[in-house]
Amino acid sequence: MNVLPQALLSTPPDFSVSAILEIEALAPLSLVAKLPGKYYACQSKPTDAMLLGVLENALGWHIGEVERKQLIKVLEKKYKRKALASGVGFSSLLQWHIRLGVLVTPPLLAYDDLWTQHLRGNTFVEGSRNYDAQAIPLMNAKRGGRVKLLEKASARKDAAALTDFQTGDDVNLTVVRPYFPQYYSSPTLRGYVEPQEPYRLRIETSAALAEALKTAVVDPAAPLYLGSNDGWVELSWHE
Repeated sequence: MNVLPQALLSTPPDFSVSAILEIEALAPLSLVAKLPGKYYACQSKPTDAMLLGVLENALGWHIGEVERKQLIKVLEKKYKRKALASGVGFSSLLQWHIRLGVLVTPPLLAYDDLWTQHLRGNTFVEGSRNYDAQAIPLMNAKRGGRVKLLEKASARKDAAALTDFQTGDDVNLTVVRPYFPQYYSSPTLRGYVEPQEPYRLRIETSAALAEALKTAVVDPAAPLYLGSNDGWVELSWHE
């Protein structure tokens, strides 16, 4: 199902229909509300932005950042209320048309685990296990201390430095970057929760949007998740 947001959001907000949304976790959830540092702190329950986001995902509202910002501006002007954004910058199109009640949190099993984060940056040489065979001689020379891979401007940037290097050379990182993956893996500590029962939440909205959500929950447009995209969930709608 893919319901266009304009069709449902063009009418004034109406909260005449109420329902109970049940959220059953199918995998451990990492509910990170803010941009993390070295540790991804997990909350015990999803934020309003996460809840509205999973409903948008069920509806198939997979909208690009530019178009979403344009729609948000239209809705802010129409309803004379500034949009609320999550800690990671997500603003839901549903926030003017849905009221979220108190979220009932079930018993939880909470723990930390190592999570593989994909990063970019100039530490890729140390973070990447694999690279092109053409870079092996230079990388062996680096490990043996015969050359240095540096960011400084005076280091060699010519492509010939990949094979025609001398002991004591400083080689710029740009020489080897094409021979490494674009991203490298970094084990990162991340918090998780495993709900022992479903989360339960009261929702108030219009009859049209309630019907669209009821249908989307039964047959979502995409796999549903909360927090990270491996935190799969299943939704149930009860009016």
